[in-house]
Amino acid sequence: MLTRIMTLAGCLLAVANLAAQQPKTTTQAPTHQVRRLDNAINAPVADFAPVRYGERVYFSSLRQTAPGTTPISRIFSYTPGCAPALDAEFNPKNSNYHVACPTLMPDASRMYFTLCRDEAMQKCEIWYRDREYDGKWGVAVKLPETINVRDANTTQPAIGWDAATKKYTLFFASNRSGGKGKMDIWASTITWDGKFEAPVCLPFNTTEDEVTPSFSQTGQTLFFSSNGLKGLGRFDVYLTKKAADGIWARPQNFGRPFNTAYDDLFYTYHESSQTGYLASDRPGSECSQTTEGFGCFDIYEVKKNGPATPTKLLASE
Repeated sequence: MLTRIMTLAGCLLAVANLAAQQPKTTTQAPTHQVRRLDNAINAPVADFAPVRYGERVYFSSLRQTAPGTTPISRIFSYTPGCAPALDAEFNPKNSNYHVACPTLMPDASRMYFTLCRDEAMQKCEIWYRDREYDGKWGVAVKLPETINVRDANTTQPAIGWDAATKKYTLFFASNRSGGKGKMDIWASTITWDGKFEAPVCLPFNTTEDEVTPSFSQTGQTLFFSSNGLKGLGRFDVYLTKKAADGIWARPQNFGRPFNTAYDDLFYTYHESSQTGYLASDRPGSECSQTTEGFGCFDIYEVKKNGPATPTKLLASE
């Protein structure tokens, strides 16, 4: 069944039954705890694409911004102890445009996001806003055709610092031609003068969907979700690391409790607090009032059990 929440993010949720391919289980106690954020954050509609910068968590939501309005994806944010607020600077004034999947440069000088201007949400693009000298955000700018290919979904931007090339890389998901499957993860190196090099389809993509990339500078680790690799259910979270020679390691499944038999997506890791975030439709979610055609996701927080260590992350084959 196709879910429009992932079409908005540029992805078709191919709900495949992968039970026969489940990996071996372990009896070891989980090293991480996954907690659904409370109802002050999660609404009865879909909340997804969380990313943290400092103490603020940005996310996307289909909650109504005014009584009686049609649910449109908007970018919200919150800090601990405060209710979510609509980020007016990031959201378009046109009520028919959907925005989602924000990601920030490490110095918060630029925010990338997905914008969908068609009613069917079949064609999405990546845009950005630069922070101005007075601290406000500038006008929205669409990335060039090198990234936003005509007649393709281009979505879910993520920025990573490549320690080998000493340049930033833009990761994103797209169904553009030249890929391996439906949605693939692509990477474009950002040159010193701000240009985007021709994107490369990453080698771990499958004939199914690879989506929702995010990058952790510590360990040069790329996170993503896939329904084409051996997993616990539908979409699972995986990680892969890039070696100094530019070769990507074979993806590893995060295992439980990160992944379930349901859809687990949009994993991001905040290094200074050593806190992870993801979106899932696993049982126990607050989301219950599904808009026709949309999936029902809540945002979850991931914490390490016991003393924290700066660079060690759980991963299982």
